[in-house]
Amino acid sequence: MCGISGAEGKDSEKLVKKMLEAVKHRGPDSSGIHSTGDITFGNVLLKITGDKSQPIHNNGTLTYNGEIYNFKEIAEKLGITTDSDTEALFNLIESKGVEAAIKELDGDYAFAYTEEGKIHLARDPVGVKPLYYGSNGALFAFASEKKAIFSIGIREISALKSGHMLSYSGGSVIEKKVMEFRVGERISDEGEASGAIFNTIERAVKKRLYNPCAIAFSGGLDSSLIAAFCPSAELYSVGMKGSHDILQTEKAASLLGFGDKLHLHELTIEEVESALPDVIKAIESTDPLKVSIAMPLFFASKDAHENGIRVMLSGQGADELFAGYKRYESMNPDELEKALRNDLDNIAANNLERDDAATMSNAVELRVPYLDKEVVELALRIAPELKVRAGVRKYILRLAAGRLLPRELAWKEKKAAQYSSGIYTALEKLAKKNGYRDERFLGRYLEHLSSAF
Repeated sequence: MCGISGAEGKDSEKLVKKMLEAVKHRGPDSSGIHSTGDITFGNVLLKITGDKSQPIHNNGTLTYNGEIYNFKEIAEKLGITTDSDTEALFNLIESKGVEAAIKELDGDYAFAYTEEGKIHLARDPVGVKPLYYGSNGALFAFASEKKAIFSIGIREISALKSGHMLSYSGGSVIEKKVMEFRVGERISDEGEASGAIFNTIERAVKKRLYNPCAIAFSGGLDSSLIAAFCPSAELYSVGMKGSHDILQTEKAASLLGFGDKLHLHELTIEEVESALPDVIKAIESTDPLKVSIAMPLFFASKDAHENGIRVMLSGQGADELFAGYKRYESMNPDELEKALRNDLDNIAANNLERDDAATMSNAVELRVPYLDKEVVELALRIAPELKVRAGVRKYILRLAAGRLLPRELAWKEKKAAQYSSGIYTALEKLAKKNGYRDERFLGRYLEHLSSAF
């Protein structure tokens, strides 16, 4: 896991060094840059898989952020020996070209590769790993976080779309989709569907395991199923004292038999107030919902980092794949299927970029098993009638989870994260305390805080 940046233009090396400074929290272990003419790539490294320094270069140059879970198979096909997914990716690109290489990847990634004066950017099919780019005419730049590009004076910034590749050369930008999810034969039998879900999610969780590993644990269905698949992981839960999440996680951990693995952080309103500027800066947003959802992840990853943990698993994506939100209940099957696909297509901008920024601000890599390519493609095949049945949301996922979880956890409804943690209410109280009496002005209070840095 890393922070990446790069630029083409005058003084590119100086500018990339400045961008790396803005994202140094993403890679505390080392940093590097490499220049070819007016093009410079940079990287700050958080060592997870292998020990290969970046950018890596030979005929071309690569800077990369993410995890390629099939890198050993790729290396074997290429006839190389390596413990580094970066090295495997680089050799695959050098051997087959960027677009052909992308089609062989199983993982979550954002990378840039340059050769013969052309820059290529690529992002994984769901958009788990962030990548932004911008230009002011004389300068083209990209980075893992928008703040890095802002730091060198570029204001018009775009996120590379999920599953897309961008090619830049001579001031021209060409962006195209290069990865699609395969949609196979419809699955309408609940026995077949629940069995396939159970096995596929188990594989997705286990390929993402790392030692030591943490789970962002809310005590709900999604995080409880992940926890049950990896009993060696530590569970991190954050909420206001006495909140639903604090009570639920204690109960859920006990039901799972993992009470000794649970790390509870009961926030005070003073802690929330103190952390607000850091959270807003990390996620680059003053949206009250985004801030209230990011806050628990920020503290959970901070606590995990202080305990020497670099990888955290999250249940993000289960709601969008298996119909977890309350608004899905009233939809007919066709409406539900369209809504779920739309939410999946927009999950990067709505959720993933926020979550990545919150955890990586503490140098912790967030992994999301429910958004594994195999899980996504399976979910797209499952009939919408199995996702909401008789008013029960995530029906088929609950049925699958019931093979492993206690019934109370598999079938329990859970409140929305921003409310169950008690943090949204805490933000409203802080806004009122600081003179923003009307709840409609919560956003203005957060904007005022953001102007302080």
